Amino acid sequence: MNNNFIKNININQYKCFKNFESNGFKRINLISGKNNIGKTAFMEACYLLSNSFNIFKSNPNYKINTGSPLDRNWFHFEIMKLLISIKQNRDNTNFLLEWLLEEFELVTFNSFSIEINKKFRLALDNNTLMPEHFGTQAWGSWDSSNLAKFRENTNYNKVYKKNHKPQLDNYTFSSICNIDNIKDMIDELKLNEKYNSLNKYLIEIFNIEQIDIIKNKIMLKQNNKFKGLSEFGDGIKHFINILVILFSHKDTTVYLDEIENGIHFANLDSLWRIVLNISKEQNVQVFATTHSKECIESYYRVSKQLNEKEITFIEFGKDKKNNIKANVMDFDQFNRNIVIGNGVRGW
Repeated sequence: MNNNFIKNININQYKCFKNFESNGFKRINLISGKNNIGKTAFMEACYLLSNSFNIFKSNPNYKINTGSPLDRNWFHFEIMKLLISIKQNRDNTNFLLEWLLEEFELVTFNSFSIEINKKFRLALDNNTLMPEHFGTQAWGSWDSSNLAKFRENTNYNKVYKKNHKPQLDNYTFSSICNIDNIKDMIDELKLNEKYNSLNKYLIEIFNIEQIDIIKNKIMLKQNNKFKGLSEFGDGIKHFINILVILFSHKDTTVYLDEIENGIHFANLDSLWRIVLNISKEQNVQVFATTHSKECIESYYRVSKQLNEKEITFIEFGKDKKNNIKANVMDFDQFNRNIVIGNGVRGW
């Protein structure tokens, strides 16, 4: 398994998690549990940590570990952009209006400490953001930054455009089909030679001959005629969103909240076949949540058909002290539960 994949995580005081630890994650990880148990919050924590670590490692001197100076303002602001993404995703308020009126704040995050793979920790204490990479002494202190002063960062004007949302560039967390994000990723797919692979899947599943950006709109070609994506159902939109995300994020981790959202149960096997195959091809780790018993059963069925062992099924629940726990089953444990009749639970 890719050394960059998340193998274990420790979460303290992040949203509903007080003192949580879990391990044993594989390439594909499907999460189930009751509403409001913390599935999305768990994925937020993973998203924040894995991408912060990847941003740090994007420095060309990371591998040789020479102690070359890190642009801390840049690094801290890239983490702040991840926090902005999380807040944008979770808020029910008018995010664009908040941003344009400069009323948007990051200080709504409470203090927390999150650690992955026993290598990287991100802590927030009294609005002070503190990253730490264990065993990398040559890099020295990473310093800290204050979330309340994020507009004073020298990189702020790179994402703030008058009358526009902030220019974020990390689309690995998806809970809804974001048209603007898809357009950006389709342009990138044309550059990295994955565009034809995307169209191949669309032909096989939906008889859609081509997806393209025409007059700044996403258009789908069917029966030699282009139609706007808005003319198609939510299930196709969500399916395309997942396809584009998987093809656009090689060698990283993606997060698909409510993966079955809007997709007809008859298409679930096709969905999982795509997720399992493309994730292997692209070396992508996937964390996904579901409420659907049919989605879980489809996940098991397709994994078994493909003889795919790099999967887990994760059930979230609470112990007698009301602490959140995760039962992480590998393929063999998952299979054993199905075979002996324990079944699976959708919530």
